[in-house]
Amino acid sequence: MSAPDTILSIIMTSRNQLGALKFSLLSLLDQQPEVPFEIIVVDCGSTDGTDQFLTLQAEKGTIRAIFAADKKGRTAARNQGAHIAFGRHLMFLDPGVLVAPQWCDPLVRTLEKDPRLAAVGGRILLPDGNLDHAGLALLQWPATETSRPRLTSRTIHAGRPGNYEGAQRPMKVQAVAGEAIMVRATSFFAVGGFSARVGREHLLCRPDFAGDPAGMDICLRLGHRGWSCVYRPESIMTRLRDSNEDFANHERDMGIINRTWLDRVHPDFRVTASGGGAPSDHDSIRPYVEPVLNFQSAPARGMVAPEGGANKSAASVILNTGDDLELTRRCLAALLNNTDACHDLLVMDSGTNLALNEYLSHVARQHTQVQLLLSGDGANEAQAMNQALNLSEGRHVVMLDRRVVVTSGWLETLIGTADMTPRAGMVGPVTNRMNGMQQVPAVDYDINTLDGLESFATRQMMTHSSDHSRTLRLGGFCLLIKRELLARIGGLDPRFDGGLYEFNDYSMRAHMAGYECVIARGCFVHCQPMGTTVVAQTDKMMQLEIQWEIFKRKWNIPEAITLNSQLDLSTLLVGGFKARDHFQSLGVTLEKTAKGKPVHQTAASS
Repeated sequence: MSAPDTILSIIMTSRNQLGALKFSLLSLLDQQPEVPFEIIVVDCGSTDGTDQFLTLQAEKGTIRAIFAADKKGRTAARNQGAHIAFGRHLMFLDPGVLVAPQWCDPLVRTLEKDPRLAAVGGRILLPDGNLDHAGLALLQWPATETSRPRLTSRTIHAGRPGNYEGAQRPMKVQAVAGEAIMVRATSFFAVGGFSARVGREHLLCRPDFAGDPAGMDICLRLGHRGWSCVYRPESIMTRLRDSNEDFANHERDMGIINRTWLDRVHPDFRVTASGGGAPSDHDSIRPYVEPVLNFQSAPARGMVAPEGGANKSAASVILNTGDDLELTRRCLAALLNNTDACHDLLVMDSGTNLALNEYLSHVARQHTQVQLLLSGDGANEAQAMNQALNLSEGRHVVMLDRRVVVTSGWLETLIGTADMTPRAGMVGPVTNRMNGMQQVPAVDYDINTLDGLESFATRQMMTHSSDHSRTLRLGGFCLLIKRELLARIGGLDPRFDGGLYEFNDYSMRAHMAGYECVIARGCFVHCQPMGTTVVAQTDKMMQLEIQWEIFKRKWNIPEAITLNSQLDLSTLLVGGFKARDHFQSLGVTLEKTAKGKPVHQTAASS
């Protein structure tokens, strides 16, 4: 293979570990990656015959060998191997770790498909078949009379059987095992590689189920720059135990970890004085779902850049106008008045109302951030919204109904809540008319003239500026969706058209993918009433009944459960997200006008 074709560089370091090194190399050569790869072994002054063995393997073309005369230790050798590597992903593997069939593909595929990830690790077993690694949890221990609080790491599901059900699902974690970790090369060099302060010793011993400090440190540095780490159970390896039980070097390294990270990271669990563990509210350990969409036709702004920085935060607001001129006029006036021009406004126009079309065209000519989307009357509301989602470019996307009148700071509050809540996939405001947790108890402004609305919304924002609460579902009248969620679960299910259940369904799928629905209590928007005639109410009930039957069939809800019955939605989440059943395509094309000139758009790639 030629160097430019190399996808994966496997880097091993050794010092007097000839037996373990041979076992690991043999397993690698028996279970070779399907992608173009290279093996680099850095030897640090071994005296057990390792140098002769590596020289022979290098002459055969099996490996690239480096003989480090400086003997600065394991960490320096790993970084040295990385600096001569050709691969765009770096797999650091310690001698004594044996790979199983198909170990590589899940790790490489994960990094290739998800630019927000920087490190990934697999399931590591001990020789007795029990789990040694299934992702790492960070534990914070309380202070004692003689010591400060301290930070440690421990394997999730430590010591359970290797086929334990809880360890067979991909998870997003703060750190993965350092003795078998794959890192995106650009991310690795962006954080300066492995820290020279930790993990310096070869034959580094650690207690079973504890994390390697060098791996823990680089994962935390990657996370500090905005990247994530993932555990993939499909990649299986075995770690041979070492007979040495001198953990002095491990304890020294963990002391450095504590001085560096104790006050800078959120622990996953806090150990109580009695020795028990209580999960923190940071929710760093959660299910991971691969992105299906990569949005090649509309690159998202504000995503984490390769060098670890972030571009200016931006959102795309999609307004669904229907064919109601009066509601749209009031909605759009408030939207333009209360939304920073750095955000895109995508306005959907069915083209069936000539007066509405003329009004929207006039607005688009006056405001550069407004873009008209001509959906036509062939698509239902869910399909048209999906096509608009496909064209959005913001880091966050907001679906807005024509009934909504937004208030000052509404979008900044939604974005702020989304950004400070890592597990949130969807964020919604509170309002005056919405059954459930998003409805405020009472309002003191005139709901007809809207006199006093801004004052009421300002008081709500001041009183609840950082308050948010979790809920099982959010309404679609004003709904922020993180692009990372959109890339994983897709758009609305078009089987539910213009009712409540497309958002019930979307909320369900978000939870299954490991995300949460969050209410930003500091964001208040007014919701205007729609048809209130007897005919309109009757039509709405018929629509709800129809959608409820569709919802029941999709989620295998017993036929006997009626529309207004109590339903424990949590029981439907047990199986987890399955892309084949739960991902919804965004569709293909939508007419987009460039101030009156149609532009052809393609679908997001998967």
